[in-house]
Amino acid sequence: MLGALGKYRLDTRLGGGGMAEVFIASTQGAEGFSRKVAIKRVLPGFSDNPAFSGMFIAEAQISSRLVHPNIVSVLDFDRDAENRLFLVMELVEGRDLDALVSTGLLPVPVVIFVISEALRGLGYAHDLPIGADMRGIIHRDVSPHNVLLSWEGAVKVSDFGIAKAKSASEATASVFIKGKPAYMSPEQANGQRLDGRSDLFAVGIMLWEMLVGHRLFIGEDTRATLAAVLFGQVPRPRSIRPDIPKDVERVVMKLLERDLPARYPTAEAAIHDLLECADAPRNGREALIGLLAERFPNDARVRQSIARSRGGPASRPAGVTPPRVIQHTHADGSPVAALPSIGAQMSAPTGTIEAPRPSRTALKIALVALFTIASGAVTFALVSSAGKRDAAPATTGSAVAPAGSALATVLPADAASAAPIPAAVDAAVGPSHAPDAPDAPVDGPVDAPLDAPSRDGGPAETPKKDASAGQPAHPVTRKYGRLEVKAFPVLTVRLDGKLLGDTPVNKQVLTGPHKLRLTNSETRYDEKLAIEILENQTKTIERMK
Repeated sequence: MLGALGKYRLDTRLGGGGMAEVFIASTQGAEGFSRKVAIKRVLPGFSDNPAFSGMFIAEAQISSRLVHPNIVSVLDFDRDAENRLFLVMELVEGRDLDALVSTGLLPVPVVIFVISEALRGLGYAHDLPIGADMRGIIHRDVSPHNVLLSWEGAVKVSDFGIAKAKSASEATASVFIKGKPAYMSPEQANGQRLDGRSDLFAVGIMLWEMLVGHRLFIGEDTRATLAAVLFGQVPRPRSIRPDIPKDVERVVMKLLERDLPARYPTAEAAIHDLLECADAPRNGREALIGLLAERFPNDARVRQSIARSRGGPASRPAGVTPPRVIQHTHADGSPVAALPSIGAQMSAPTGTIEAPRPSRTALKIALVALFTIASGAVTFALVSSAGKRDAAPATTGSAVAPAGSALATVLPADAASAAPIPAAVDAAVGPSHAPDAPDAPVDGPVDAPLDAPSRDGGPAETPKKDASAGQPAHPVTRKYGRLEVKAFPVLTVRLDGKLLGDTPVNKQVLTGPHKLRLTNSETRYDEKLAIEILENQTKTIERMK
């Protein structure tokens, strides 16, 4: 209930969970001194629980070390008259990132600014000296709910309640999985040892969702959501919204690398690449202030100078209606719906993402390419007929597609996946995130077909002709299927003695009998299997506990 709490006065109850509740409060000082703060107080009974009180005290001790402009400050820690623990924190007047994203797509410069600022706070925590054998704090619960945006354009990471110091003696992240499943890293969902890169994966999820306007990992329940985190495909943002800048997409996909060495090593490295993007804002704080005022016109407190420069409430004559929220649209002109809040989506089933509609520009490019190819073929035929007078005149049997025909009649359905990916994107993303391309093959029994394209995107080598016979030799026919291995916890996969990597594994394999071995050194799991790979079929092995 509201009232006095030592030297604090509880003004408004903001909400609560199963173990604690949060209030807006005011300090009670001498000579009428007062300051607004936020107070998190433990519910009756939990302060006497040694396990919970120990966790709450640890939160206070960890948070007290975090003094940074992009982290919510902890000001005090105490017990009330009923011996209940409470934590006094800086009050950030504004909205959380979840509320802002729920209003619709955000301008890319604002997205870059918000994510960069959140990374600054996390990077500070990751590198904070703790003791002789500890350095750095991992948040473990990074999500849009825990990124607060003030009306003055500040971005602050909050709630280090389940944070954990990195120690050389720790073997795993935790006996229990903690945090929001939809924003966990694969290693956190697996209960593996964590470092700061786990928080960076969660930041990558937030960045993907802010750009695309969809939730990335949402299942019907916690198990389904964790399965999506561990095995689900991560579509490139531009495959859904082609207007997203390529340089920003590269940062997103590198943050979302499941392979730890391929992910950004530090928050600072990710910040550097974000600020190198063409859309990085010169003054992101002012851009955020303006956007908050636009999306929350009845609540935002905008400085007079900003309001005047934007034609805001301070310069608007009395009785004039404030500007409405802008309706954002996709590249093809279709409206973008507001993104539902996390609270409304935590139990929603994962939806199938539809492929983007081909734009008119893409259609024109395809038609020009087709015309160029046809012109080249005609030229080649004319030159050949001029060199061989007795040869029959060249003819073409295909007609140019009409201008109104669908893209599929101009460009094959798999043409996009066959096109080479730029080297910079390929290096940053890796094969695991390419939406349609299979994983790169390995040597030995797992091999690529003879007609597969080369790694640099050029044409594959063709079988050499037998000069003595004057006819091309028949190539050796190889038949292939696929091997897919899913496991929870993670297992290391070897096929016929050759390492394929950690699960999930999805590889193209020669048909026939093979020996499969699945291991996990931490759990001492070791299983050997004899499997048969059939042509054009997928052999799936699942090990879920």
